[in-house]
Amino acid sequence: MSTFNFFSLKDLHESTNDLLHSPTLKSVLSRHEQGQTSVQMVSESSLKMLDSCGRTKDILFLVKTHIQDLQSTFHRITLGETSSTEKKFGVYHHHRKDLKKQMLKRLKSLKMTKSSSINTAYNDDNLMVVVNVLSEVRETIISLLDSLMLLLSMPNPNPKVRKSVNSNMKAKFMRMNSLSPWEKCDVHAVRCAIERLEAVESAVENLEVELECIFKRLIRTRVLLLNILSN
Repeated sequence: MSTFNFFSLKDLHESTNDLLHSPTLKSVLSRHEQGQTSVQMVSESSLKMLDSCGRTKDILFLVKTHIQDLQSTFHRITLGETSSTEKKFGVYHHHRKDLKKQMLKRLKSLKMTKSSSINTAYNDDNLMVVVNVLSEVRETIISLLDSLMLLLSMPNPNPKVRKSVNSNMKAKFMRMNSLSPWEKCDVHAVRCAIERLEAVESAVENLEVELECIFKRLIRTRVLLLNILSN
């Protein structure tokens, strides 16, 4: 799957949830002890992905807030309010470092918890489909966090953009990475910076929407798995 191909992931995940909703599959898996054990393991994996998705949503919200705060400061600069600019950017730099630490921690956790390697002893092909979907979700969240890490590494005049970022997001992040002139308080440069921040804010908001959709589908996956276990 190509990075940030949310449409393909949506189709795959919804098809998998429909499969888990099948009365025939539920009957087969709930009838045998081995099936129950396998479903329990996949259910635990779905819970871990729900947790990771929820934490990533929180990080994304903080990134958006960080961007909006920068926008507010830049707007003040265009109005001539530059007295506390250096101090404010110092605060933002500290905030950005904290965000990057949170992302690195989340990335480390995701890379250590590979749903595809939970257990290779699944005898049911349908359960392997679920495992593979959870793996796709994990890879999507990793790519999303990698892209946010790139965004928070700005400014950088010659950013080495990771291949994992698709062309549309890549263009927005590269525009964002050219915000080096802000300390000169040049009005034109600051206005350009505001425009770039608005473009990145829009991209982050789009990611928020898609991540919320992933989160809701994961909830349904979890509920369907628990329903099979309760039968």
